[in-house]
Amino acid sequence: MRQVQNDNSQDSSHNLNLRVYELLKSGFNPTKICSLLNIKKTALQYYLSSLKKNGFIRKIGYGTWEILKDFDLKEVQKSIKVDPNQIGVSLNLFKPNMVRGHAFMIALKLRKIEGWEKREQVLLKKRTEFKHLNILGGGQSLVFRGRTVWITNKSIIVYELKSYLSELASKSKQHVIYDFLQLINGLENIFEVSFKINKRYVFTVNRQHYSLVQNALAKQYDSQGRKLFIKNWKGFWMCIDNSYNLHELETFGEEADVQNKKVQDFFNGLEALDDFTPQLVMEMIGKVTANQLVFAENQRTHIGAVQNLSNGVIDLVNTVGNLDKRINDFSDKMEDLFNFLKQNKNGN
Repeated sequence: MRQVQNDNSQDSSHNLNLRVYELLKSGFNPTKICSLLNIKKTALQYYLSSLKKNGFIRKIGYGTWEILKDFDLKEVQKSIKVDPNQIGVSLNLFKPNMVRGHAFMIALKLRKIEGWEKREQVLLKKRTEFKHLNILGGGQSLVFRGRTVWITNKSIIVYELKSYLSELASKSKQHVIYDFLQLINGLENIFEVSFKINKRYVFTVNRQHYSLVQNALAKQYDSQGRKLFIKNWKGFWMCIDNSYNLHELETFGEEADVQNKKVQDFFNGLEALDDFTPQLVMEMIGKVTANQLVFAENQRTHIGAVQNLSNGVIDLVNTVGNLDKRINDFSDKMEDLFNFLKQNKNGN
């Protein structure tokens, strides 16, 4: 295995967002910021994305960012990590319809690494405890930075145990991916290799669950002891879960983050409407249907009137045609009479 530089140092301050913001404001480019803060480009991209999504900066060119407003740390720190054993005692963190991202499983694809078959020797040398995986091809299972990690010949699979609380599923996912990349950097330091393929990490989020906590629909179902599972042609994608007494409406599957946003928008839309009930919807639908029936009857009547008018126009055209023919016949007879009178006059 080839040795790589240990560049996994992390700023102990919780204000890296602020530091990145201030350096951008001072005119430093991303490469210089990475050097000053001693962080990798992947880490910097996380902070840039966070600042951008919160409306502090916008990209105006390659490596060039524009400052849009003053920095407010409270707007950035909207994603909170919670250990499984802390959920029961941290209920004050779970606000209605806040998103709890959890049960993440992320798989990193590995390139062909020289000496990778000797990784157990490296783990033993670094005094890192592990167990053998009883799977096809074998592998090692270890707990690293509080996560369960499977290491195989072709991939590294990380099972995230923590929950990520945020206002949006996308922010929870962004946070867990950042932590995943930091963990991968730590494993690179242990094995003294780079796991990048063509200068980037190739990974997929194979499992992801997002729950709207303290959800009104979930509370109603839970109070009645009822269950809810929703599926489409791909399979189940939403359910009501009350494992932690959080009354969660949960989405899962490969598009769970996107589906969760749709569900969240729907419930936020309901909350924004005063006195909204399904009965009100049915009443409105009934009124619209009645209006459509009246419109259809008027349209039928109008079509009949137009048809009658059309028939009248056709009759009028025929009548005018007949009249024109009679006028022509009369004109011919008058011409014949004129010629007859003229001949008789000349004979006399």
